[in-house]
Amino acid sequence: MAIPFARSLLSAFALASFPAVAIAQAPQSATVLEFGDESTLFVADSVAGLIHAYSLPEAPAQSESKPYNLEGISRSLASTLGVAEADITFNDLAVNPATQIAFLSLNVGNTPLVVTVTQDGTITPIDLTSLFSSRASLGGTAQSNVTFWRDIPAPSLTVTDLDYSDGTLYVSGLSTGEFASTLKQISYPFDGSTKSSSVEIYHAVHDQMETRAPIRAMEIVDLNGVKTVVAAYTCTPLVTLPASLLNDGAHVRGNTIAELGYGNTPLEVLSFAVYDQEGRASRFVLVINREMQANLVSFDALTEAANSPGLAEPVAMMQEAGLETSQIPMSGVFQAADQDGQFILTLKRNLDTGAMDLVSYRKGVYLRLSEFISEYDFPDYQYAETPMGQGLRGFHNMMKADEGFAELIE
Repeated sequence: MAIPFARSLLSAFALASFPAVAIAQAPQSATVLEFGDESTLFVADSVAGLIHAYSLPEAPAQSESKPYNLEGISRSLASTLGVAEADITFNDLAVNPATQIAFLSLNVGNTPLVVTVTQDGTITPIDLTSLFSSRASLGGTAQSNVTFWRDIPAPSLTVTDLDYSDGTLYVSGLSTGEFASTLKQISYPFDGSTKSSSVEIYHAVHDQMETRAPIRAMEIVDLNGVKTVVAAYTCTPLVTLPASLLNDGAHVRGNTIAELGYGNTPLEVLSFAVYDQEGRASRFVLVINREMQANLVSFDALTEAANSPGLAEPVAMMQEAGLETSQIPMSGVFQAADQDGQFILTLKRNLDTGAMDLVSYRKGVYLRLSEFISEYDFPDYQYAETPMGQGLRGFHNMMKADEGFAELIE
């Protein structure tokens, strides 16, 4: 399918201070995205079983934290690309750590595409074939003759998540063999060095050891000096695994520290700090889910759970167990990324219009005030002249500014 790119937008990105080197061919797919640093974007080509590392042009760092408030981004994308909104399938979201520019991986019909979106709504399609790049082959990937639910090909799960840490790209997904769930470690810059480990977990709601189901979302974190994989699986075990165990050819067992709820696919595991008014940082992990509310857990609780024996007995289907988390009302989220020190960026379905939005959530709050109509929104409402009432006024004013409603500040 040919996509009528806006030439001026495309050339603005693709021709900016780049060496005249192009990759041999376009990727067959563009699924999971991950930044190594501000100039390196990893793109998973699940169909071809490759990871591409693209060198991005230099761009000025964003010194000011600016939230995204782009409702109906799916309609804007369709207009920019000259296609119907229904032709666009969203795959992933990543944020450049220096510029705060959002990168989206899409399918337009059967054509893979990566676009950038800025806070003011400027959309720029990227011609990936114009960028200097290197690639790594995953090898031993799932076979296309295997399908799930009749029409979902197994190679679509070749890469379920990427995370980059200290010169190593961690790649979770399916492979061939007796143990289908694999976790690969690929050195970057790519030099052919790859470690591949098979992973099994105890799924307490299923009451069985599971070796096939892949990690669906993960984050590499430091828990008291121990580099640890925090991984979430479908239906929804939360697992920790010391990275030191992931030797090439190893078969390792993760420690199931929680069952977060049944009938759910986790979408993202994010780690970040939240700062109080005195500038003191508290670190958290947020598990964002497709069918459930998000789950928030502190690093202290996560560290304690990782050092515990974990779950070893069955858990009833409608029960949660293990590590306790706070439930966060982030509904309709499709993908999310750590935007900056203040915000999490989300690609989410607008439950009123059905369109896809690209909007930020403030860390420590995890909701968008404009999605509610409450007592506070009536024109004759008066805040109480108490510390609590005035605290609410300040909080509401901050949220109104975040979400583009500065004229409503009192």
